[in-house]
Amino acid sequence: MKPMSTDAPPDSDSVSRLAQAHARLDELERDREDVHDGSDERHADLAAAHWELSRLYQHHEQFESALRHYQSFYLHDVARRNEYAQAKVSRLSREQRRQAGELSRQSHLLEQTVAEYTAQLEATQVEMTELLASAAEFRDAPLGPHARWVGDASALIALALGISEDDARALSLAARLHDIGKLAIPDSILLKEGELSPAEWVVMRTHTVLGERLLIRSTSPLLRLAAEVALSHHEHWDGSGYPRGLVGEAIPLAGRIVSVVDTFDALVSERPYKPAWTPAQALKYLRRASDKQFDPQVVETFAQLYQQDELPPR
Repeated sequence: MKPMSTDAPPDSDSVSRLAQAHARLDELERDREDVHDGSDERHADLAAAHWELSRLYQHHEQFESALRHYQSFYLHDVARRNEYAQAKVSRLSREQRRQAGELSRQSHLLEQTVAEYTAQLEATQVEMTELLASAAEFRDAPLGPHARWVGDASALIALALGISEDDARALSLAARLHDIGKLAIPDSILLKEGELSPAEWVVMRTHTVLGERLLIRSTSPLLRLAAEVALSHHEHWDGSGYPRGLVGEAIPLAGRIVSVVDTFDALVSERPYKPAWTPAQALKYLRRASDKQFDPQVVETFAQLYQQDELPPR
């Protein structure tokens, strides 16, 4: 805008606009003091008022006043921009907290769903192992809850040997399937009263391999552990067992544990081919066969738990 000539008086219209602009600024200043409002909207109005006054003073060639109002305009404009930015940051922060809360809620729901699914899967695995164990046990004469006791007692021995609770719980279930291969043994051999012939013993011993073949195809860690137990629970510490003739610690620990527990329970149970032994007789047999048929440490642990009455009731 072309400046006014220094020798020409200001026109009445510009003087009126200057007065109106001052009145508007005064009104805005009073309103701000009354409501103590420093919002970006107030800063915008004040910035506009100071800008108008700066322009009018430039028109009147009162440059000092024009500069003073321009500085005020600048400060209010910066404050307005800062408050706008802060408000935007605040909105973004609230949105971030909302999204974080929603993510936490969804994460909790997912964890709950996974926990429920895991519990359901574990319950299904327990039911499945018990059904399979019952099927094998049902054919092997009325022996009572043999498979369940072998599983529960094996878990207690595993814990006493320092195995974790999770692994002991898995062994409790897997051990119940140690004789699952007997499903494939003919009744004429499995239920025979009296001693088996050498040829019949050959067939009977195949239940270890048959059990392993039945279970090993599974991708379930539990059933693969059961396959290991089924295959190895008739191996002997001195290598005289079957089906592979493994020696000492080459025999999986799960198989060594189940071997001791299974033998004890078989000895104290009545079978078609023998009467039941007393627990004392069975325990004496385990100790006599320690370091030959059985892992000495497992036998000692079993004996301690038995003597302290810490084995599950039969």
